[in-house]
Amino acid sequence: MFTIRLLEYEAKEVFAEFDLPLVNRLVITRGENVEDKLTQFNFPAIVKSQIAIGSRKKAGLIKIVQTREEGISLCKDYFTRKVGTYEVEAILIESLAEIKHEYYCSIALDTSGRQFVLIASAEGGIDIEEVAATRPEAIIKENISLTEGLKEETARSVAERLGFTGDLVDSASDLFLKLWKITTAKEAQLVEINPLVLTPSGLFAVDGKMILDDNAVFRQTTIQELQKKKLTDLEKTALQFGFSFVELDGQVGILANGAGLTMALLDVLAQHGLAGMNFLDVGGGADRDRVYEALKLIFTMKPKAVLINIYGGITRCDVVADAILHTLNEFPDAPPMVIRLTGTKETEGVKILNDAGIDAYKDMMAAVEKLKGVIG
Repeated sequence: MFTIRLLEYEAKEVFAEFDLPLVNRLVITRGENVEDKLTQFNFPAIVKSQIAIGSRKKAGLIKIVQTREEGISLCKDYFTRKVGTYEVEAILIESLAEIKHEYYCSIALDTSGRQFVLIASAEGGIDIEEVAATRPEAIIKENISLTEGLKEETARSVAERLGFTGDLVDSASDLFLKLWKITTAKEAQLVEINPLVLTPSGLFAVDGKMILDDNAVFRQTTIQELQKKKLTDLEKTALQFGFSFVELDGQVGILANGAGLTMALLDVLAQHGLAGMNFLDVGGGADRDRVYEALKLIFTMKPKAVLINIYGGITRCDVVADAILHTLNEFPDAPPMVIRLTGTKETEGVKILNDAGIDAYKDMMAAVEKLKGVIG
């Protein structure tokens, strides 16, 4: 499963579709003429780089500029920025809001409770997890029935508990109801505004976040378009072959079967000072071609070493061993491999590799110790 995280400007395009209150804004995408675009905007303004990382402000990727000339210079600088493997895709420029107070609100999927929750706080603009940990009484949570949806009386109650009065109760409750409409219409896992700001002109969403689930891709054209744009080449390859795959920032390529086993393996590596370069669950019943394609994908990442961890159930260890040999014949310059095979046909699988001069381990910790020696 791949979740699709919208950039702020993309989330606000959805917000605009549902008439949520937004300040004046302008989007410049990579390749567009910055000078021409900025002739359409009044300054001072806030310039926000659109890049898939957290804490953009701390990274200097969100700044206030006083003049058009400052804006042009900053936009050109942002388009040269790269954080890890991420580049600035677009820049969002917005009018400055005269902020009287900041709030938080979202509708989020509670997977453990199998329901959605309306979450709100009068302490917006900061990490909501920090507020929840240090001042849980400052967080309002209301469960939403999947059959009845978010009721108007619930939305109004939350607005009043946030301290709104008069017309602002109507504005806030209407906004909460629109968040629910977005959640259901776009099949979102999260729709968040942080902060929702109170100005002399009313409430405005000055930041926005949305997370969509590609399980709904066959119904959602929005997800289809974003999926094409946002998935990396590696993610597109993984999607093509049905692998569960996530790129990480370590040095060890990971191939395992089963999401739980793969996550446990990443934890074990971290405990031993190593880090995975990826999460790749090849799935149950993997045949030779599937293992080959998984290893081929990992090799393109150029890891220092590859750790294969197979617990044979439906997947047969002898089939995996045969696939490994086939792949190594195709890629003679492959990075070093450390292999752990246990379960169905493990004796046959280990023998296939041993006969080819390749060590295979039945114990996971023995494989990890070997890997530490390989990495150095």
